[in-house]
Amino acid sequence: MAELAFKEFIFKKGSKTTIYLYQSSIEVIHHGLFGKFNKVKLIHYKNIEDIILKQPGLATTGSLIIDCGKNEDKREKINNTIEFSKSEREIALELKTTIDEQIHFIKGQRVNSAVDNFEKLKKLKELADLGILSEEEYIEQKERILEG
Repeated sequence: MAELAFKEFIFKKGSKTTIYLYQSSIEVIHHGLFGKFNKVKLIHYKNIEDIILKQPGLATTGSLIIDCGKNEDKREKINNTIEFSKSEREIALELKTTIDEQIHFIKGQRVNSAVDNFEKLKKLKELADLGILSEEEYIEQKERILEG
């Protein structure tokens, strides 16, 4: 079953881009001519290093750049950039805030998972040291925990 987007953002004036936010990733669709040459990019929150917001000027559009650490590559930077007009500034700010919150949530889950795994491994080792688990059982359980 496909994951359902929990939020949609549409930019019509700048880069004609639609953004779908999912629980674990972002789908960026840059709309091409007559919908035939759409560029679709899926970005996982865990890969995002920064969200850079550049405000629109008097005669220029603003941009929201999703930095995944690979933005030296020109094509990658273009695919990860959403341009917006002055009238779309509030939508861009809301998008940035929502992405930042989701990144924080995902990273928090990863830290909690690592702590949980540490505690499980510690208890498992204690059971093995007490002779409650055989060496084979200990190794098997340890591998299950580490595989996640």
